[in-house]
Amino acid sequence: MTWAARTWIAAATALASVGVAGAQETAEDGWRFQVSPYLWAAGLSGTSGTLAPLPPAEVDLSFGDIFDDLRFAGMLAGQARKGRFGLAGDIQYVETRADGALPPFHAKTRLTSKTFLATAVAEYAVLDREGATLSAGGGLRLWSVGTDLKLSGGPARPRELRGDDVWVDPVVSLRGALDLSERWFLHGWLGLGGFGLGSDLMVDAFAAVGWRVTEATSVSAGWRWMKVDRDASGFLYDVEQQGPLVGLTVSF
Repeated sequence: MTWAARTWIAAATALASVGVAGAQETAEDGWRFQVSPYLWAAGLSGTSGTLAPLPPAEVDLSFGDIFDDLRFAGMLAGQARKGRFGLAGDIQYVETRADGALPPFHAKTRLTSKTFLATAVAEYAVLDREGATLSAGGGLRLWSVGTDLKLSGGPARPRELRGDDVWVDPVVSLRGALDLSERWFLHGWLGLGGFGLGSDLMVDAFAAVGWRVTEATSVSAGWRWMKVDRDASGFLYDVEQQGPLVGLTVSF
């Protein structure tokens, strides 16, 4: 088990303890909160051109390929709701590093990639019934994508290429949940964004089945698919990510 996985499990256990202790207190003042650490085993495919003057390249990486080079990953979602109004957020950070060579010019190469996104959405429950909810919302998603290529060793002089971009996408979303039984439920979301103001297009879709472990905690497993198309000032990031997602939700 990697140190990142151990850290995730420790954080999830701590959150579960907080949720069990605070669930009854919070219910009295009308606010309901959810915190969800999760793991998204996503592959990556598409076209990426983040290192000028190098030309864009086709990318097709499985999650196994990415995991081999993974240095750090952190993923956390959350919600706060009072009555029909609420806020939802999602934060992700993934850093990978791959070492190699570029003979006969360079004996060592190191490619580091960092991706960060943070989403904040205000929501209103258009459907709010026992066992079924549907919320519509709007907000913003911040993206930061950076790539660093270091070339050293060999007859050619050392060289470093860097490329990064930061942008904000407007986002509209739907989020819903449906109880199947006292323990089992379905939930998911659909987000659309960009609209030419940040990305040309951003789509984020997720569907999962969940199981309530206790009144304050649940686990879920599903599939997430996300696409973003950003082309600005020589920076091209037109990729898709998809794969299974598992998470723990603590309510309080």
